[in-house]
Amino acid sequence: MDFTPYYESVSDNPFLEDFYKDQKKWSYHLQTFFLFHRFNSIKRIIDSDDNAILDRSIYEDAEIFARNLYNNGKMSEREFQTYRQIFYTMLEYLKKPDLLIYIKTSVDTVVKRIKKRGRDMEMAVPIEYWKQLDDLYRDWIKDYNQSKVYIVDGDEIDIVENPDYIDKIVQDISELLELENVK
Repeated sequence: MDFTPYYESVSDNPFLEDFYKDQKKWSYHLQTFFLFHRFNSIKRIIDSDDNAILDRSIYEDAEIFARNLYNNGKMSEREFQTYRQIFYTMLEYLKKPDLLIYIKTSVDTVVKRIKKRGRDMEMAVPIEYWKQLDDLYRDWIKDYNQSKVYIVDGDEIDIVENPDYIDKIVQDISELLELENVK
């Protein structure tokens, strides 16, 4: 679709490996780094006025990942409230997205794809963590109202294994965004 992609900061994240070793100690640092990185990406998108796509929304940072860490006692009340203050202050300066693409996928499929991706630090995470995230995602998407939503059935559709699905997804997204001349 000729959108500029913005990816989650994984390989250059100075806290990610430490986080997987000691989540309680590093959760606030990790989430704050992700939030700051995503905020900067969105600011660059706004400043460039280009069509762009983020691989994860900024809303997920606070409402799913930070909340999950807080719910599990891996982020203190003080850290969580400070994080949320930063998050909501940042939101005041951002344009809402035009579309959220939600890939609805079961935990079993997520775990299979994590194993296929092969990141050791992710594969060491207990399945209960992925289940907790899944519960938060399901609750969050029900109330999400920042933009239009396009839901992809991630259990049925795997564009890595079957890239033929891409054309249909691109067409659907183009129609939702009312874009013309999409390849």
